[in-house]
Amino acid sequence: MSRKARWLSAAILVGLGFQAESSDAPIDGDVDAAQVKLGQSVFNTEWVAAGAPGIPGRFGVGPLFNAASCTACHSEGAHGRGPKGDGPVPVALVIQLQSPTTGANTEPSGDPVYGHVFNTSALGSAQVEGAVTVRYTETAGYYYPFGGRWTLRVPHYHLEARQGPLAPTTVIKPRLAPALFGVGLLEAVPEAAINEGSGKRAIGRFGWQASAVSVRDQTTIAFAREMGLTSTDRPDDDCTPAETNCPGHPDGAPPEVSEELLGAVVTFVRTLAVPESPTHAVRDPLGSKLFANIGCGACHRPQLAVQRPRADGTLVSSVIAPYTDLRLHDLGADMADENVSGARVTSLWRTAPLWGLGYRVTQESYPTFLHDGRATSIEEAILWHSGEAAYSKYQFMKLGPHARETLLRWIETL
Repeated sequence: MSRKARWLSAAILVGLGFQAESSDAPIDGDVDAAQVKLGQSVFNTEWVAAGAPGIPGRFGVGPLFNAASCTACHSEGAHGRGPKGDGPVPVALVIQLQSPTTGANTEPSGDPVYGHVFNTSALGSAQVEGAVTVRYTETAGYYYPFGGRWTLRVPHYHLEARQGPLAPTTVIKPRLAPALFGVGLLEAVPEAAINEGSGKRAIGRFGWQASAVSVRDQTTIAFAREMGLTSTDRPDDDCTPAETNCPGHPDGAPPEVSEELLGAVVTFVRTLAVPESPTHAVRDPLGSKLFANIGCGACHRPQLAVQRPRADGTLVSSVIAPYTDLRLHDLGADMADENVSGARVTSLWRTAPLWGLGYRVTQESYPTFLHDGRATSIEEAILWHSGEAAYSKYQFMKLGPHARETLLRWIETL
């Protein structure tokens, strides 16, 4: 089993003066190792069309889809790779579609023709929904008080819709596949710990905008909308009544993802441990102080309590260091989504966990940040913040060059 598939069962207190449990520690005794292994196999499987030769029980992808495997977007559970520059978007950057109206189960509706996801692949005679390209323009920002001017690359998306126009009010939501490591621990954070000290606010555990309430929910949404695979939780794929060629394609056995395979994938994802930072040993405590002083820790909380049940029903309590409050925040108009008509739509964002950043910046040749990979550095990601984060951004800009570099290097060790 890969290093990242090991369960991180004790507290992760990186940077807080405590020793984190090794990522190579044994799997928690209450987790079925055989189920984790099966889940990992399914996660890495490239699903095939119904009737095609393949692994028994792993049929039914499509007829509309973006990727045929989980690992195509979440390689070993990691964050999806954003675009390097202008051109077709990578498979890990999915275009979600949302209507202002509410559909079944109080979930937002998708576009009346294209559904919840703009699918860029199709089987056989099914008509692909279209293609997506991005073009960037550089916008010059203000000068730092102590010299140097910053710039941001602004994305402009073009959807080549091949089954007619999208509805003018449909919201275009480019979303990179988020990192999956540590989600089992985030799921174990009690609601009381999220609301502690700030009164009750909207809780966003999973997805860039809290679109999923659990690991299982997040998994079945991706299966249905991005891979065209049904489950007991979501018995329908993302084909709409307007897409009349969809029903002509055979489905796999209902549900296409059996309860056994779904449970195994969910178990596997829950056991993905947060990779330790290769630069952990050189963390500068001044960076932590700067992080707190400019207000970043108000949303990127260093500590959260978790409670995980054991097989006998008892709860095991510990503390993790995900650097998130698991809440939703308005980060300003510049980060807001737009609808097809070009109007910006108020957007609330879950505070992205920062743990694992050290692994990303040292292992990825071209790391990108934020919900659509628009930022090519941690510095750019900070400078995109506004709205509720405007004060912290302003304080960051006021730092001198040395202090700013110290803070950025410290964040890169999380």
